[in-house]
Amino acid sequence: MTPVKNNVFRGTGFSLIEVVIAIALAGVAFIVLTETFFNVLLTLDRLETESDFEKDVRFVRRNIIQISDRDELEDGGEITTLDLGTAEWFAEAEETETVDLFKVRLEIEFENPEGEPIEYAEILYLLRPTWSDPIESSAILSEVRDRIQDRDRDRDW
Repeated sequence: MTPVKNNVFRGTGFSLIEVVIAIALAGVAFIVLTETFFNVLLTLDRLETESDFEKDVRFVRRNIIQISDRDELEDGGEITTLDLGTAEWFAEAEETETVDLFKVRLEIEFENPEGEPIEYAEILYLLRPTWSDPIESSAILSEVRDRIQDRDRDRDW
């Protein structure tokens, strides 16, 4: 005996509504994944730009720190950077209470090919014995020496 084939439709396939819902869910998932991918690309691009900015700041700072003449430093200048083009910088040095230590306020303005200039400012402390006035340095050193001696006298060994 051979089994009899039944040509009756048993309803084992997907209905039209199920297919439409599945396509809609796949479309939403595709849109979400595409948007996530583009956000990651934009973030990576922003990080690369920031790292270029940081490299340029280090480059300008390194060149400025190497200037040995105080007047030349305070005159400011321009440096061509590796990524952001020309950087114009200004510096202002002032003496601190510590001998030969100077507080330098550094301002850098980078030309930005994509829009407004990028501004950066920081304070550096530089040890520059050649910038100090020898008379003032000796006066500060004598004051420090006197304070140390006064403290030593006040101690009960």
